[in-house]
Amino acid sequence: MDEIINPPQQSRPTILVVEEDNNARHALTKNLRQFGYRLLVAADVEDALEWVSSSAYIHADLLLIDLIGKLPEEALSVGQYLRAQAKYDARTPLVVMPEKVAKEVEGTDKNVSANDWICYYEDSDQLERLLVRLLQ
Repeated sequence: MDEIINPPQQSRPTILVVEEDNNARHALTKNLRQFGYRLLVAADVEDALEWVSSSAYIHADLLLIDLIGKLPEEALSVGQYLRAQAKYDARTPLVVMPEKVAKEVEGTDKNVSANDWICYYEDSDQLERLLVRLLQ
């Protein structure tokens, strides 16, 4: 369990972030913190599983996952497993951010099932728009 980042306004949603890349994790959490989200940050899936099974468990309103070297479908499957282990409702949104993005899909979001999304983000504003839409 890496960190909990609290925004000035506690009414904002909580996001469980699983980001394996140290540099990307720093940039992502900085952006999400600026948007005012409360964050539970894990460096990998094992860390996230430890977080959701600990006695200090805090419910997340959304799962945001970026796994190094995984295809979007693989990361989606891992995210679904994590959501189930955390006993989150299937309606809890899951957003996967692929490590590498083809130019033709950059800047798009794809709803792959129910509340499961793949975000081929181009910038942090696109990600924020998706998060706002999913957390309303």
